[in-house]
Amino acid sequence: MSTQSLGIILWLVLMLLAIPYVRHAKHPRAKPLAAYMVFVTLFSVGAVVMFTILLMLLSGYGGLDTLHDFPGAAIFSTLVFIPAFLLGRWQLKKPPRQVPVE
Repeated sequence: MSTQSLGIILWLVLMLLAIPYVRHAKHPRAKPLAAYMVFVTLFSVGAVVMFTILLMLLSGYGGLDTLHDFPGAAIFSTLVFIPAFLLGRWQLKKPPRQVPVE
């Protein structure tokens, strides 16, 4: 199995695990599907941005070899996914906006 397919499978598993989490953690007035879409979008975008920034920093300082070892890969993954999760969670907890009726 290639590394790319492993990454896609991991992302899909995380998105499936997000379903029960979003049901539990969403704001009471938020609709479940809308809350899930907000969480998944922000989590995914946040993870891509953090991944890109950290990869650019590592390559600039010549530290890409650290990703070949388990501790380095685990720290890198933690630095990618924790901020993305916190960003999605922050938005998930906010109440939905009220659209004024005209």
